[in-house]
Amino acid sequence: MQGFGHAFSGLAYMLRTQVHAQIHLLAVVVVVSVGFLTGLAASEWTVLVLSMALVLSFEAMNTALEALADALHPSHHPLVGKAKDLAAAAVLVSAFASVIIGTLIFIPHWLS
Repeated sequence: MQGFGHAFSGLAYMLRTQVHAQIHLLAVVVVVSVGFLTGLAASEWTVLVLSMALVLSFEAMNTALEALADALHPSHHPLVGKAKDLAAAAVLVSAFASVIIGTLIFIPHWLS
């Protein structure tokens, strides 16, 4: 049970300190709201939820890597910077994929 507390603490830390996580959460709220208004099928919800979870998960891993890297090597180091860039790239790729997925799901509903 204590593990859930740590997980929620980490989630709260990420949402409190990471602007991009806040933007992603806002996107989740918008997508869920529009999804309810659109009347999505269960399969469409499944894909959207997985997509949103992937972005937020990569954001959490990026935040964790940055915190760990800063603790282990507070001064600038090129390899630490490269690791941070790569973690941020994972978030970016998942966010772009989510936009494409959302577009593919919502456009047919809006055109009909």
